[in-house]
Amino acid sequence: MPTPADAFAADHFAGQSVLITGAAGGMGLETARAFAAHGATVMLTDLDGAAVERGAATIRAAGGTAIAHKLDVGDPASIEAVFKAVDGEIAALDHVVTCAAILTSARTPGVTWEHWHHVLDINLLGTFFVVQQALARMVPRKRGTIVCVASDAGFRGGGGLIADAAYAASKAGVLSLVKSVAREMAGSGVRINALAPGPTDTAMHKTVSAELKEKIAAGLPMKRMGRADDMAAAILFLCSSAASFMYGAALDVDGGSMFR
Repeated sequence: MPTPADAFAADHFAGQSVLITGAAGGMGLETARAFAAHGATVMLTDLDGAAVERGAATIRAAGGTAIAHKLDVGDPASIEAVFKAVDGEIAALDHVVTCAAILTSARTPGVTWEHWHHVLDINLLGTFFVVQQALARMVPRKRGTIVCVASDAGFRGGGGLIADAAYAASKAGVLSLVKSVAREMAGSGVRINALAPGPTDTAMHKTVSAELKEKIAAGLPMKRMGRADDMAAAILFLCSSAASFMYGAALDVDGGSMFR
């Protein structure tokens, strides 16, 4: 069955490389598959080392080039070690996509200090330190693209059916981070943008009941939740030459959730 990413030529990313965090499943794995299907060498990273290796194996079985690394984005030392390992595996790093995140739905009265720090360490600080390592490799070459996955909750807040305040604040931080880095790195040759998905039916939402998913979909103008391949296609667009004039932007792929 065709996917949205099939709009790109099969060799659009031939000879290029991409590192993706949170690539053991869902949006991250689908993005890795899409890049590989369009000619890129993909480096899949995730805290679940076994799962990310299985994902890389499926890409290799389909004829793609994929490498797997265990990565804890909540640990700056782990981030640095993985990027150093990747340096020895590829000639240059062309694209980085930060999909790694956790979705939390705690209610404000019972939220702890530890909860906030855990969410921010992974969703915001982890994103920053991955971006930092990417820039260290891209700026000297004066080329490269970075896509940070945020959320529509970063615009409208949490406290609703799924996302809590910590999650929403962390994603708002990602949106601001992208704009801040874009402003600082202007003229460097590196493009950085954010993707702001709306409700998307992936493994991250595995604790959400079918009934609640139906309720969420019914409330969207598109009358369905997003799919991982919707987001993968948008990420490929942001990394492609078709988006060469997009810089420091946030691309809403939300089924109209912000339109509401």
